[in-house]
Amino acid sequence: MALPVLAQDRIYVVTDRSAYLAGDLVYCSLFCVDDEGRQSGFSAVSYLELISSEGTAVEAKVGLFNGRGAGWFRLPLNMSTGNYALVAYTARSQAAPEAARTLAVFNTTSKARVPGGVSIVPESQFTPFFPADAEGDISLSLPARVRSGHEATLLLGGLDQDADLSLSIYHEDGLAPADGKTLSAFLGGRPAAPGPRMGEYEGEIVYATVEGLSKDASLSDNQATAILSSAGSPSNVYVGRSTADGRLQFFTGNIYGDRELVCEVKALDGQQCHINLSSPFTHPEAPALPQLVLSNAQRSALVSRKASLQAQVSLPEDTLARFLPKREDLLLEGAVPVRYHLDDYTRFPTVREICVEFVRELQFVKRGDRWQIRLIATDATESRKYVQENLLVMMDGVVITDHNLLADFDAMLLEDIDIYPQGIILGGLSYNGVVNFISKMNYVTALHFADNVRVVDFKGVSYPVAYPGGVPSQGQDLRQLLYWNPALELPQGESRRISITAPAYAGRFRVVAEGWKADGTPVRAEYSFEVE
Repeated sequence: MALPVLAQDRIYVVTDRSAYLAGDLVYCSLFCVDDEGRQSGFSAVSYLELISSEGTAVEAKVGLFNGRGAGWFRLPLNMSTGNYALVAYTARSQAAPEAARTLAVFNTTSKARVPGGVSIVPESQFTPFFPADAEGDISLSLPARVRSGHEATLLLGGLDQDADLSLSIYHEDGLAPADGKTLSAFLGGRPAAPGPRMGEYEGEIVYATVEGLSKDASLSDNQATAILSSAGSPSNVYVGRSTADGRLQFFTGNIYGDRELVCEVKALDGQQCHINLSSPFTHPEAPALPQLVLSNAQRSALVSRKASLQAQVSLPEDTLARFLPKREDLLLEGAVPVRYHLDDYTRFPTVREICVEFVRELQFVKRGDRWQIRLIATDATESRKYVQENLLVMMDGVVITDHNLLADFDAMLLEDIDIYPQGIILGGLSYNGVVNFISKMNYVTALHFADNVRVVDFKGVSYPVAYPGGVPSQGQDLRQLLYWNPALELPQGESRRISITAPAYAGRFRVVAEGWKADGTPVRAEYSFEVE
């Protein structure tokens, strides 16, 4: 049965700047609309690729909420110097991905260049790229000159409706021209209708193939299931079901960050199988891109950029970003566990022994040569006990179906034991309770799993972050980016006050605010000021 043709998803991307060094962070703000230019809340995840004629250099995933998304990615240190197209799409628009922006990348430690993508001009013929201020729909107020190291206040306002904006304040050193794309121009485009695709409206759908099946075996005929879980988060657990084309699919609520996933597929007719995760990225061909201009006249700006990047890398992570709200997994939402913090008890060598000695809710029983964990539940008066089989047993959030791995596990490596005595339903499977053994350093991935289990690296959805422009507590203040907020709410008729601190060097800085009003009308404003 053919899937119906759905409305197109189109992704407009705003980045904090248009020119970067290899190794830089790129902050993104995403606007998702349908093919009529209306805000689209259908898709929950978008895919970004940074591409050139050499292929895809960066892959990233950004979560979407009601048509808006925020995320970031880091440029590899081995990137070639040149211009790159930032392509963005969702699962139902991957047949026709659009180039959202053009980003310039300079590599100061390598002579590698995008083939045919660089134009070298004499110093005397180079003109820095300093665009003029554009009259905008948003009122921006900031002193034209700010002393280095001093604070200043930016006022935004003047709108007749509520607005959702991205706001960037950065050093405008003239290395490369601004991309030139605006949300208003983007909305005027009408791409071709897409082919049929399954939409990802709750989160990313992770696909996998099953390896190790004999030629006579059929995944769909066996109705196989698989378990996908991530170390470090007890709620990232998903059940995979077979599809008509013989693959497995896991409906997730978006898995955040780069994780180690543990993937287990049930044995089929005695066969030991394992799964391989499929990449969701399409790797499209790069569109025609302008050449990046190189000149000795850019040397001073590139040296300053490199010094700023080196200083940024040495800063603690929490000084670089402020985490924004993200989509939470609901598996154990509201459930309160019975927690055993093991440092509060006499230590015993193995997990099985501590369950015998003081964890009264859990019991190891032997079935043939296999251990199995059972839950001992009581009624409200604690006068009657019930033995519950069929537990969802985890360690560090990873599902453990072979309880022999836990029976003799070194209990000194455990921090806590969380027990949820209530039943849950997961992907059509029901469990009478949940227990999660939490180790001190995610030791679960060091367990010796059976052949039908694989531990794989997984690129998850990037955490949505803002950069509030914190001043470094040590060293010289060489910040190139002074402020970034990918989702700034500007109420109707009100003003927002943004405090910024000028860096320790002089230069020209640019403010760019862009977004849309409540009725979908795009708005934008730009402003430049000098730091002295």
